[in-house]
Amino acid sequence: MSHRTFQDAHGEESQAWDVFPSTDVRNTLAGGWLTFQSATEKRRFAPVPLYWVSAEEEELRRMLASAKPAPELTGARAEMPVDIPNLMPPSL
Repeated sequence: MSHRTFQDAHGEESQAWDVFPSTDVRNTLAGGWLTFQSATEKRRFAPVPLYWVSAEEEELRRMLASAKPAPELTGARAEMPVDIPNLMPPSL
């Protein structure tokens, strides 16, 4: 999993990381997605562009702007682990 931190269009710090699920998901997410998370929202961009790790911040902001809001987890799904802990630092 790759991880990036960047400034969004409003100057707010955002995190981005790729997710490649090991279980069945909707067809639109089967190939994985980028998760974008800030202090106020979480969004998904699919499919994962091959170049995203080396993309300029402006390109990350473009992807963030077109990413779809991630659904809030409710019920039993809320008890399951999320994609990644909130604002987790990148692994070494």
